[in-house]
Amino acid sequence: MMTPPKFLRRPNRILTLVACSGLWMSPVQAAQDHAAQDHAAIERAAEAAVAAQLQPSRGGRLQAVATGIDSRLRLAACTVPLTSSLPYGARRSTRITAEVRCDGAEPWKLFVPVEVQIWQPVAIAAGPLQRGQLLTAADITVAERTLGQQQRGYIRDPRKIVGYRLKRSLSEGDMITPDAIVAPPLIAKGQRVMLEARSGGLLVQMAGVALQPGMAGEIIRVENAESGRQVEGVVRSAKTVEVLLN
Repeated sequence: MMTPPKFLRRPNRILTLVACSGLWMSPVQAAQDHAAQDHAAIERAAEAAVAAQLQPSRGGRLQAVATGIDSRLRLAACTVPLTSSLPYGARRSTRITAEVRCDGAEPWKLFVPVEVQIWQPVAIAAGPLQRGQLLTAADITVAERTLGQQQRGYIRDPRKIVGYRLKRSLSEGDMITPDAIVAPPLIAKGQRVMLEARSGGLLVQMAGVALQPGMAGEIIRVENAESGRQVEGVVRSAKTVEVLLN
């Protein structure tokens, strides 16, 4: 008995996939099939799903590029418009998988990876900045940055952080993130303030001096300007401290 040639003794993997899934075809079958779904249309549908759900903030721009569709994949041409969606709760990421579906006469579903880039105008350091430095308008500029998987957040309006203090040093061009700054105190040490004490429906006001700096809601020591007595109070505004009564 003759031994079969080697190419007959080893099953062809592509033909095995065809038998299992019905989606993969041999080169001869592919050439004969003229009603295959255009891959470019599938990619556009996946990109549209990402763009619809992950719109950047005002002034930003998003780029979504579908990737990973094997050129050998042959799907029946859809007789109705393709539909696409993202997984429930999908978060901003540099790579998201979109679901593209055909609900036509020969329905199918495909998961398509999409590479995502988001650019946003953000506040950055106009030059080298030192830890502890108070930010001025000249220290901050705006430039477009790719956010990607930025977890620290970003600041769009540089005017809102003028007067803030840096918690760490920054190089020129570094993004100024919310965790890199601390708000300035509402009340400075030595500042004259209005002390307020409440008892039931009675409100008593008196002049005082802040013995410590403080931000809104912080407890600081203050001195009654008339009696010289030192007490603690809660910073309520840039000029008011509510004295804590025992």
